[in-house]
Amino acid sequence: MQRQWRVQRTIQEYEDGQKRWDRAYLLVLEIARSIEESQEKPIMEVNHASSNLCPGIDPTSGNSPND
Repeated sequence: MQRQWRVQRTIQEYEDGQKRWDRAYLLVLEIARSIEESQEKPIMEVNHASSNLCPGIDPTSGNSPND
């Protein structure tokens, strides 16, 4: 047996409804602004392509094998 569902909507006003709506709207604007600000700042990368290569730990190579 299938049930028959009926959806009923009603509007209910609250005394502080306008204040709550304004607060929610300002919160959405603040979130959008913070996302926008975080995307504006580019991440500065350091380019090491033209730097000189340096020898590793021991700058001079020896004749003895590494054990």
